[in-house]
Amino acid sequence: MSGIFALGLVRDLFFRSKIDAVASAVGAEVMYASSLDAAVKRCAESRPRIVFADLSDTTFPALDTVTRIRAAAPDARLVGFASHIDLKPLQAARDAGFELTLSRSEFTTRLPELLKS
Repeated sequence: MSGIFALGLVRDLFFRSKIDAVASAVGAEVMYASSLDAAVKRCAESRPRIVFADLSDTTFPALDTVTRIRAAAPDARLVGFASHIDLKPLQAARDAGFELTLSRSEFTTRLPELLKS
């Protein structure tokens, strides 16, 4: 696979290790960005097929994330996740244009299929 397949806007190192384990199991490459500026740069350089964002992290506000990622990687699928009790960022992401928003547990369950698509 050439370039970055997936870009994770995830700063939680523990959760990154979980994502990496799933990615390794399905043969996918995941890179990460800890800021929106870094994410835009990685998108422009590598054109990932999927970008997923931890919506509970205020570093990645939904509207700014959609606007900036779309400009850098217009074909990337945007997936957001947050705690199932944290409904505000999930709704904001849907309103902003994320293709898919999931609770953190749903994201974890569906990650293998997301990384294969």
